[in-house]
Amino acid sequence: MHSSSTTSAPPLTEVRPRVLVVLEDVTERAGVHELLTAEGHEVISVGDSDEIFRLSAEFEPDVILVGVELPSASGFEVCGELRASDLQHQTPIVIAGPGLDEDLVSRALFAGADDFVVAARPLELRARIRVQLRNKRYRDALARVRSERDSLRRDLRVDSLTGVLNRRSVEASIRTHFDSRERFAILFADIDHFKLVNDRFGHDVGDTVLKAVAEMLKEGIRPGDAVGRFGGEEFVLVISGAGPESARLVGERHRRTINSLDFSGVGPPRVTISVGVAVYEPESPDASPEELVKRADVALYRAKNEGRNRVIMGAPVVSPSPTLDRVRAASRRPVPVDRLQSTHPPVGDAAERVGS
Repeated sequence: MHSSSTTSAPPLTEVRPRVLVVLEDVTERAGVHELLTAEGHEVISVGDSDEIFRLSAEFEPDVILVGVELPSASGFEVCGELRASDLQHQTPIVIAGPGLDEDLVSRALFAGADDFVVAARPLELRARIRVQLRNKRYRDALARVRSERDSLRRDLRVDSLTGVLNRRSVEASIRTHFDSRERFAILFADIDHFKLVNDRFGHDVGDTVLKAVAEMLKEGIRPGDAVGRFGGEEFVLVISGAGPESARLVGERHRRTINSLDFSGVGPPRVTISVGVAVYEPESPDASPEELVKRADVALYRAKNEGRNRVIMGAPVVSPSPTLDRVRAASRRPVPVDRLQSTHPPVGDAAERVGS
């Protein structure tokens, strides 16, 4: 038969809780130190607040117990300074006083303390420290869950190799811009002869090239714009508010930037990109996001066929008649994101379109 003190539940933590005690009275400090050590806590106790920030940084306490009266400052002042610091603004702080005076308790809470306790009442002190440690464990667990959730959300949106948006997220960005019916541009940027890089230098070098190109593209966009990996060695940029000339200049700037990258230490001295550009114009809109993507893709084919390392503008949308435009606009229906597909070959084949 198990005793009433045993439990089958695993311990909440395998690390001994750390408590920093700052009390002026030597006898009181020693008693608290002994009490908390007997509880299984790791305790550091000092008589003044002079080194409290250094000790907090090195010891990383789970709870700080501060006396009301200290030689260099009051416990309320120390509490306020700790709360204002980046390091300990979330660490539980308990202020210890000589008695449960209403004025002291209220001042402690207004200073940012989590609790107030009478140091001469050991059972209550032990219980209040336990409560603060438990609350901190719950908060830390919640923070970990939120961090993991955010990481999962990020993984769903971001290409794992390059750190830019993945294809699905780029398609969603194109859809959002398309539905806004405001001018924007998409740029398809494909690394020239990328298959030769992989064949000659290996896939590790190829991955290095992909990550470097992605980073340069990402650094070169404005807030509100987007860049993602469409697959293989092909990237897509979504540029808000860009007309034909500004979109062409953006493409040229990225082309020159990529051409300036030096990989001579690991692989090819230089790589180049070919860029195809299509601009969505509200006055003569594409019939669907697929049509807009197709125009950019056709422009990219042209850039490859005409010698690579260049920017080619996609042909503008030609509207047969204003009447037909109005009929088409009136009958337009949203296209599901998962059906937004470009007309270029499957991922991995982009480099072999025209010898890459």
